[in-house]
Amino acid sequence: MTAQRNTVHVKSVNSQITDAITQSNTMIIGLAPAQSMGTLYQTTAQAVGVAVQNAVANQQHMYSLSLASTAQNLNSLLSLSSATAGRSTAGLLSRSGYAPTTHYHTPHVAPTHASTHTPTHQASHIPPQTPMKK
Repeated sequence: MTAQRNTVHVKSVNSQITDAITQSNTMIIGLAPAQSMGTLYQTTAQAVGVAVQNAVANQQHMYSLSLASTAQNLNSLLSLSSATAGRSTAGLLSRSGYAPTTHYHTPHVAPTHASTHTPTHQASHIPPQTPMKK
């Protein structure tokens, strides 16, 4: 037996099918702007989130670096002798305009006779100053 094919030529499509396809296309075209804006908002939010995470990570790294730098500087300061540290601190302060003032207390002794009393030397309790090296 040979199979016979029935070829039927369809000349028209049901109007309900064309209406359904038209409504589907209209809905897709109508929702495209909203869908694209939603995608834009999501990608923008994700990019901003990554940027904030990078900023926090960079801040944490800078804090670690500053802590390590402070520890190293304190270690080098503590390894110096106190005289060397005092001289270098005085040198830094004198260059910055905040020169340390050394006021030594000398007791005021009222002379008995102002015309006959003349001081011959400074008070002996003032410690000697060591010159700074440049």
